[in-house]
Amino acid sequence: MRRRSLLTGLGAGLATALAGCSADDPPGTAGSPGDAPTGTTPTDSTPTGPVRWTTPVDGAVADPLSTGATLAYVDGTGPAYDRWLFVPTEAGTLHALDPATGDHRWRADLGKPVRDVAVAADAGVVLAHAGKVTLGDDHLVRVFDAGGATQWTFPDSAGVNPWGPLELLGADGERVLVASRDDQPASDGETIWSLDTADGAAAWTGEVGDPQSAAITDEAVFVASRGAVDAFTRPAGERLWRYAPDGMEYRFNTLRGSGRTAYFSTGTGPGSGSFQAVGPDGSHAWQLDRYTTSVTLANSLYLGGGPVTAVDPATGEVRWETAGESFLAGGPVHDGRLYAGGDGVAAYDTASDDRLWQWSADADIVTAQAATDTAVYAGTGGGDDAPPVVYARKAADGAGRWTFEADAGLSDLALGEHVYVGDAAGTVYALER
Repeated sequence: MRRRSLLTGLGAGLATALAGCSADDPPGTAGSPGDAPTGTTPTDSTPTGPVRWTTPVDGAVADPLSTGATLAYVDGTGPAYDRWLFVPTEAGTLHALDPATGDHRWRADLGKPVRDVAVAADAGVVLAHAGKVTLGDDHLVRVFDAGGATQWTFPDSAGVNPWGPLELLGADGERVLVASRDDQPASDGETIWSLDTADGAAAWTGEVGDPQSAAITDEAVFVASRGAVDAFTRPAGERLWRYAPDGMEYRFNTLRGSGRTAYFSTGTGPGSGSFQAVGPDGSHAWQLDRYTTSVTLANSLYLGGGPVTAVDPATGEVRWETAGESFLAGGPVHDGRLYAGGDGVAAYDTASDDRLWQWSADADIVTAQAATDTAVYAGTGGGDDAPPVVYARKAADGAGRWTFEADAGLSDLALGEHVYVGDAAGTVYALER
């Protein structure tokens, strides 16, 4: 699965329209297999027909598909649909679909590959970040209302001339956060803008490094670059702190935030490094000397890339640690269970180190991406002549619910009324929950 480096770790108060997972799976869903034996190695008896609808779009589907937001005309002039599915494409279009049927509501052409999508539901708008992967291309962020009409485009809205690549960090009902970057990654010399959601005017700006990751909470904005982490207050944009000790090297997409505290991994070489916490005043709070490539932040910090390790966010105390290695890209936590990937999926009790079940797939890397009360959804990226696959496993024991195999590369999953995924051939699939 393709992973995004930004628009992750977003805190409460940000309507990014990513996977919602509160509804239970309906009983007796068509195509579901019978119960499989329970145990640590569940049997794999899966159906082949989980597809509920398909819709073609005009290009390879990019990440992220976004669903679950209520997006209405804020002035009451148009229909107030409760649910949306926004599909970005590498052909440069953004498609707004009915998530129940796959029917098109509208389509917008941005002229460049659409790289990120965010929803500011309270403002009644959806944002698309477009630009080629090549660093010499000028990027843009364009904002659409519920009917697909353009509201404003950045950089023009803030009186900034187009000059190069951008990153869309996040959005809420009042502000859109965008940062610049270039082809010489550094720890300073770039700009972060906090833009007014209504018209795109700049509310505040600050200096950051080339953004590799961002995390946003109700209280702060954190931006990690190659050798520094910058923190700004929300909503005022005052600089909280800059953490850039000599020799620091930020690693992977590990930046997470809680309140005004940031958590992230640093490295000193292949297979070595540390995981650190920086407090509200910018001081070093605690450190674990372990190699960490993936992080999930819920009731605890869960570290992957080695043993799954549950850490107290306030003190850095290790609550529990498993044997073996796991991968936490996505790493959903639901109903007291953490789901980890690797060569399959494993479920852990978040109150202890008990492994509730483990299932191995015929794949090198599996990422657990979403979970409900009754199921966990995971996928592979294919490769080496292996097709990309989406798996639905029962939350109770890991037994198979269904398997979906595609002919072309797949996007990450989005969870709403169905499980949504797009492929590189330009098809959007709604799969059974």
